[in-house]
Amino acid sequence: MKKQKVLDEIDRNILRILQDDARTSYREIQDKLGISIGTIHNRISKLKKNGVIEGYTLRLDNEKLGYKLTFLIRINCDGKFTEKILEDLKEIPEVCSIFHTTGEQSAALICRFKESDDVHNFIRELNQKEYITRTNSNMILKEYKNSSYVEFH
Repeated sequence: MKKQKVLDEIDRNILRILQDDARTSYREIQDKLGISIGTIHNRISKLKKNGVIEGYTLRLDNEKLGYKLTFLIRINCDGKFTEKILEDLKEIPEVCSIFHTTGEQSAALICRFKESDDVHNFIRELNQKEYITRTNSNMILKEYKNSSYVEFH
């Protein structure tokens, strides 16, 4: 297991600001924290290099993009082929998240669809895959929280 890097208060404060708005300029961070732009640049570079910052993304309104249906789909796989199946599922555009899980199911997927026919076709295709033995799907009725925000203590 990789040794976890210890973040100091400056790193945590920079990350808090960037979690709120990843477009925050170094100048704005300087104004909020009272530290030099050089220090901010070096800290962010180190956080990227160490893999703490993996990238910068947008939060999109899926409904406004036409994706009205979100499903939690759990799958059972032939154990020897679980990793391969999950790797293959990464290539399917409707699949937003993939989780290898403990318990009765091998994995859980979060998928987004435009129409109910798309859901039907997707699940039918999943069930036809050689090493998927069973699927169980639930439509997400309402999303109350969807965040990757980390609280630093």
